[in-house]
Amino acid sequence: MRVRACITGLLLVAGCTGELGGTTDGGRDWGPVALPPPVNIPPVNIDCTHVGSGRDYQVGPGKEFEAIGDVPLESLVAGDTVRVFWRAEGYHEKIMLGGQGTAEQPIRLCGVSGPNGELPVIDGEDATTRPELDFPFDGHQVRGLIVVGHKHDDPYDLEPSHITIEGIEIKNASTPFRFTDKAGSTASYARNAAGVFVERGDHVTVRGCEVHENANGLFIGTAGGDILTTNVLIESNYIHDNGSLSDYNEHNVYNEASNVIYQFNRFGPTRGGNGNNIKERSAGVVIRYNWIEDGAHLIDLVDAQEATDSVAMPSFHETFIYGNVLLRTGYGPSMIHYGGDSGQTEYYRKGTLRFFANTVFVKNETYRDYERSAVFEASTNDERIDARNNVFASSHEPTSLRAVTFLGDRDDVASGVLLLAGNWVRQGWTAFDPVPGPRLLGRVDGLDSSIFGVDPAFASAASHDFIPATGAPLIGAGAALDGLPPVDHQYSLHQQAEPRNDGPTLTIGAFAQ
Repeated sequence: MRVRACITGLLLVAGCTGELGGTTDGGRDWGPVALPPPVNIPPVNIDCTHVGSGRDYQVGPGKEFEAIGDVPLESLVAGDTVRVFWRAEGYHEKIMLGGQGTAEQPIRLCGVSGPNGELPVIDGEDATTRPELDFPFDGHQVRGLIVVGHKHDDPYDLEPSHITIEGIEIKNASTPFRFTDKAGSTASYARNAAGVFVERGDHVTVRGCEVHENANGLFIGTAGGDILTTNVLIESNYIHDNGSLSDYNEHNVYNEASNVIYQFNRFGPTRGGNGNNIKERSAGVVIRYNWIEDGAHLIDLVDAQEATDSVAMPSFHETFIYGNVLLRTGYGPSMIHYGGDSGQTEYYRKGTLRFFANTVFVKNETYRDYERSAVFEASTNDERIDARNNVFASSHEPTSLRAVTFLGDRDDVASGVLLLAGNWVRQGWTAFDPVPGPRLLGRVDGLDSSIFGVDPAFASAASHDFIPATGAPLIGAGAALDGLPPVDHQYSLHQQAEPRNDGPTLTIGAFAQ
């Protein structure tokens, strides 16, 4: 799998302001756009060739190591590569990574694909554990199939760093499956176990993996302060069907870290439709150029819980979501929730969600009376959403009884401030739910100035090809994105990206022609 373009990162523009810069709302300054620091991300190239200066550990049929557990994982150093070769039966083994790599010499766990591109499988069902593995605490064994964290016997301040997991299928870290722990005893996975569980780390990358049928697909970060997980890259993965069949507390991804970038991923529905697709308590979240389909909330951006000191970071209060496809295929909660869910409002986002150049599509043809969808939900009026140059489309025109709304409510109260600018909107969409009508604490500005229509003229909405057709009303109709990161790439089916070229004026949505 190869992404056909190089991403140069987000630009830091000192003192820049967007359309809302310097304006006030009810005495609150929307302020300048505080862009994340620049990041340089090379082209995605899932190539499990050993290139580091360390040792090449080859695992699989006819290789030096028959099982992953034969590799001294507890002793990996910068430049080491553990190359897991595909085999038909998969690897039923648990893994713990906790060494110190560098930017030039990461520690890599990577998969060598099979003859038809099959990813090597690491399977939590009846998995075994290498006795020598040094978990942060032995109690963490139940939390994940692949664990990244501080080795218990290392000095406390020795941070696991520059660890890359790529090109692997990861599944079945969940009940009712069991495993054999490092002491040789049979154990059950925790209710909130994860395919990849990161207890602590810096520069952790999960790339080109398929992660499914775990309680949580990814669970990254467990605390703040000096053990806050930092600089996470989630790239070009297919993450789907994680979660619980019985409750909403497990998700495709659940993070509480700092500086988390999602790009080029395909997010499928959660298991049983329960749980959120992406649940984030992190600071510095950037979600760009992804395909995100269903879940309870597609994106749930809520308060700090364990890392409450993150609230002091400016990056906790500004989130960037751009260039994504967000697809709701049936009745469900709001697509994007911004604010908090604990009731401890002092830890809520209380900032600005920058939402631009996305394509939002609601398949509402099967809705029954009083089934409805909302795009956004804000927890308090201190949460603000700046939504520009997005397509807001649906398969059918909504009605008052089967509404599609911009600002949803919780417990019959609609909060938050939503500014709309330069968007294309399907005729019939409304600012708030018209029936029965929530108590309005928040407000929606700019909807009347949207471009309204019946058909955005996608290449094929039925086939989910959301590229504008020739002559589409989206082309060249966008508003200025002053001060925001450039939208210079677009998602390519699937788990890839390609350069985007708008020409002299911006096209609305996640795709240019």
